[in-house]
Amino acid sequence: MTTAIQTKKMQLVEVPAQYQKEEGCVAFQMVQLTYSFYGKMMTENFDTKVLENGMQIVINGNGFIKDGFKIN
Repeated sequence: MTTAIQTKKMQLVEVPAQYQKEEGCVAFQMVQLTYSFYGKMMTENFDTKVLENGMQIVINGNGFIKDGFKIN
């Protein structure tokens, strides 16, 4: 199905320190993912959260790229 996902990181918005605990992250970032879905190249933009430990996860996925998908 999918062999590789290309990632292009776009705009990063840092969360002010006083709201980080409430939001559960230190920043939000738009990410463009390009992948092959049954031979068709798909390019889509996703909102992500950058967590305090550095992990970056998709929020509001699309069904194929699900909520919580980890960005490298």
